[in-house]
Amino acid sequence: MGIYSSVTRVGAFEPFELQVARGQIAGHTAIQIFGYSTAVGSTALGPLWEGLTLSGGTYTYPSAAAALVLVSDSASDTSALSIKIDGLDASYAPLSETIAMNGTTNVTTTNLFLRINQMSTTNGVNVGNITAKISSTTYAKINAGIGQTQMSLYSVPAGYTFYLYYVQSDASIGFTSSTYMKYAEYNKSITSGEINLLTQSTFVQNLNLPYNFQPIPHTEKTDMQFQVVASTGSPYTANIFAGGILIKNPD
Repeated sequence: MGIYSSVTRVGAFEPFELQVARGQIAGHTAIQIFGYSTAVGSTALGPLWEGLTLSGGTYTYPSAAAALVLVSDSASDTSALSIKIDGLDASYAPLSETIAMNGTTNVTTTNLFLRINQMSTTNGVNVGNITAKISSTTYAKINAGIGQTQMSLYSVPAGYTFYLYYVQSDASIGFTSSTYMKYAEYNKSITSGEINLLTQSTFVQNLNLPYNFQPIPHTEKTDMQFQVVASTGSPYTANIFAGGILIKNPD
């Protein structure tokens, strides 16, 4: 197919973002990344996700692709509730699987996951907390009553480039406080292990980083973590929204 063009052949007068969302532009997918935590501390930068602790720190990824074991802490999350897992396989290709829950009994995926980008319920809202583990380590969690993971993490699949359009963060720190939040985007190449810091900034209450004029490219097989830490005191509540477009690389 060659180079994928960022124009549509249908509905040419619609806004570009709407065309992407409607699937009218080949090789383009809108990606929304959302993290939330009530346990932001002042020790170390860390991404917002359900496993964040006050000590912060980077999220640890699986060392190899493996089957995920899902379980709820509520017997009410029966086989009537299904969970969709979106991530990457051992070759870093996009991988999705939908699995029916079985309450407090473990259920195991058929596919082997190297990364988890998101989990969400497909037919209702979970009553209990649902975890996805490899051995004894939790790599994703859906909190009770939420229906999806809230992780400021994303891994770019092989054969694609992710273009970051914006980052927004809100935190429970008032303007009258001497405390502030520090934000950083941490990126790591899955294949080479190279780590770089793309952006960092301090803010109080709200951070807004628009990249619309020049979206920031993130190459294939890159682990992205959008992180925050408080300057002092804890715990704080914070969220991070990040959005962009995933574009298929030339064939």
